[in-house]
Amino acid sequence: MALSVGFGLFAVSASAAVVIVTAQGTIQSSCGIALQSAFGSANLNGDGSVSGSALVNCNAPYRLRASSSNGALTTPTAAPAQFSNSLAYNLTAAVPLDAGGQVSATCASSTLTAGSSSCALSPASATGLSSGTGTSNSKVASLSVQWTLPTATRLIAGSYSDVITITIAVQQ
Repeated sequence: MALSVGFGLFAVSASAAVVIVTAQGTIQSSCGIALQSAFGSANLNGDGSVSGSALVNCNAPYRLRASSSNGALTTPTAAPAQFSNSLAYNLTAAVPLDAGGQVSATCASSTLTAGSSSCALSPASATGLSSGTGTSNSKVASLSVQWTLPTATRLIAGSYSDVITITIAVQQ
């Protein structure tokens, strides 16, 4: 502290004290997906498609994969000669990115079985459907299943189904 005197008045000069506070925090990477609308009922009497959607929330780059329980729409009904109890399909997934654009892929149902890696959505794909460096916060992904009836054989009567599981995870 310095003290100066002039003309009978006292002036006090003080040096300033400084305190620096650093605030720090961490936001963990997170990624999730939730069904928004399920696939509609499919009319398998002709070529067609069904659509659904899912809400994606990822605050970091991510990978999306899909798996099929059967590798096709199937019925447990036995199929005699000239008939089939299995209908192959294509699955398309498209996810908008926060910065614009989207990531998307279409894969044949046969590439979605356990151990398969030949398509971006395949469960054993090394990269999965990658968002690159993009994120998707509160974005609605479109999902669709498209099929074409076989021409060599007919489908046996029955109830056809498959379970498609879609997984999403932060890229490592």
